[in-house]
Amino acid sequence: MSRGTLDTNILVSAFLYPGNERKVLEAAIQGKFRLIISPAILDELGKALTRLGVGDREVEGYLLRLMEVSEVCLPERLDDVEVRDGEDVKILECARSGASDYIVTGDGDLLAVGEYEGIKIIRSRELLKLLKIN
Repeated sequence: MSRGTLDTNILVSAFLYPGNERKVLEAAIQGKFRLIISPAILDELGKALTRLGVGDREVEGYLLRLMEVSEVCLPERLDDVEVRDGEDVKILECARSGASDYIVTGDGDLLAVGEYEGIKIIRSRELLKLLKIN
């Protein structure tokens, strides 16, 4: 089974809006791929949802549900990675340590990298196509 790490922007969209990002998260929940996440991503997600006005109880519910359907890994730090936005390193760390096949993101900086140590960096619609989900 393939393994994927979702960038925080994908997770925010999946929780708050219908669309491809939600379909990706639903595919993980249905076991169509293994979702890999880290405490740093969970922390960033919680902060982002709170900034967007989501209530504390709802945020807690989202995070707990996400942990239930994911493999939470404790990634090794990557000190030698060159990315424009330093915040993106946590996504690469999680994907690498969790042996992800894909990083799913809408972040132009990460998408520009294209691939990192054999991990393909793709958009949500590309993952849906690979999983044969409309």
